[in-house]
Amino acid sequence: MKSVEKANVSGKRVLVRVDFNVLPLTSREIRIEKTLPTLRYLLSRKAKIILLTHLETNNWKIPGTKILLPYLKRILPMDKIILFENLRKFPGEKKNDLKFAKRLASLGDIYVNEAFSASHRPHASIISLPKLLPSYAGFLFEEEIKKLSKVFKPHRPFTLVLGGGKIETKLPILNKFLPVLDYALLGGVLLNRYIMEKNLLPSKKVILPTQVIASGKKIMDVAPEGFGEWERIIKSSKLIVWNGPLGYMEKGYTSGTRKLISILQKIKGEVIIGGGDTLDYLPPKLPKNIFVSTGGGAMLEYLVHKTLPGITALEKGESRQRRKATN
Repeated sequence: MKSVEKANVSGKRVLVRVDFNVLPLTSREIRIEKTLPTLRYLLSRKAKIILLTHLETNNWKIPGTKILLPYLKRILPMDKIILFENLRKFPGEKKNDLKFAKRLASLGDIYVNEAFSASHRPHASIISLPKLLPSYAGFLFEEEIKKLSKVFKPHRPFTLVLGGGKIETKLPILNKFLPVLDYALLGGVLLNRYIMEKNLLPSKKVILPTQVIASGKKIMDVAPEGFGEWERIIKSSKLIVWNGPLGYMEKGYTSGTRKLISILQKIKGEVIIGGGDTLDYLPPKLPKNIFVSTGGGAMLEYLVHKTLPGITALEKGESRQRRKATN
């Protein structure tokens, strides 16, 4: 998998697959800002950038990408960049239709994947474009893989913090890492499930909060007062991986997540944070020992499988380029 630095982009049309699926827009979008080093690098090398992204609202509407322009114009010279229409408006994208991929490929000379957070999806712009154009990884894409790969040989003690609302994405990673981690701290739907089902992954490594915020029989959040043992564990850990908010954010339960962020800002261990809803509550500046992954589902899938469809596509694309060069 080649870095974009290896590409000769001068005067070339470069299709950059990004993940700007950040609606509703806020004043600071980490997923967009983290792509800036790659985009500015390409501009400095006189490349002609064409941005490809998908967009979808919380109620599953598919707006046009022009909704992003006011934000993008504040941080990028959009007079030098083409923003392609929302990929989700084309049925061939999600179907991974080769004809649609060829249509996209006809717009450019080079393909760059800078959408790690969307690279778990087998869509045309992720896995078919690398078959059709010389393909490279963006700087953020490379950094995501480098940082997340540290989890495979973790420094100890290693603590995993899992929250959020999708238990089907959290259980596989808990199952995978339970034999090698030192502590698992649970929030969100996983905490509810664990307490309700006493036989769910019984382990001394799973440490529950001492106090929670409940509504009826449902746990809505980890209470800030319930962090006593959790805080001691986190402060002693050399690697902490956190994915997903601890409480039901959509109903205003944010105190547990905010408390965890305040603790993580003060520790010396290495921290990896992921999960879209979590990112909205991070401060603008974080210590250097904290890495913020743009991936939610992609982060979890990579940690479970050590690859993603988008990574495999880039690797196969590079192999095809090498074979062409030697023929």
